[in-house]
Amino acid sequence: MKKSLFVLGAFLTPAIALGQTSNVTKDAGGLINLFGVIVAQLIPIASMLAILFFFYGLAVYILKAGDPEKAAEGKSIMIWGILALFVMVSIYGIIGFLQRSTGTDEGAISNPVIIPDVVPASVQ
Repeated sequence: MKKSLFVLGAFLTPAIALGQTSNVTKDAGGLINLFGVIVAQLIPIASMLAILFFFYGLAVYILKAGDPEKAAEGKSIMIWGILALFVMVSIYGIIGFLQRSTGTDEGAISNPVIIPDVVPASVQ
């Protein structure tokens, strides 16, 4: 348990450090953004764990093929791994659809940077 908390803390350190330098916890919007950053960092980790869970079940199923009880356990682990991946991808898709349909997608730039035009000297 302590080891997993240490690893989780190591992955979240950049989000916390960046949050402290910009006073992100000053208001509720900053806390929501910090929570969003933390969740965004946990999604790939959870997906990786689900894939590893599936492959662990596959290994159990193949290696214990002679024992029907262990093979059934491996099959069950694979099914739960695929189900976890399906749920994560579905939620990710639903959230993306809702963000695009409401116009609040995370890729939107609220204050675009205006880049000045560069005119060659021969045109002036």
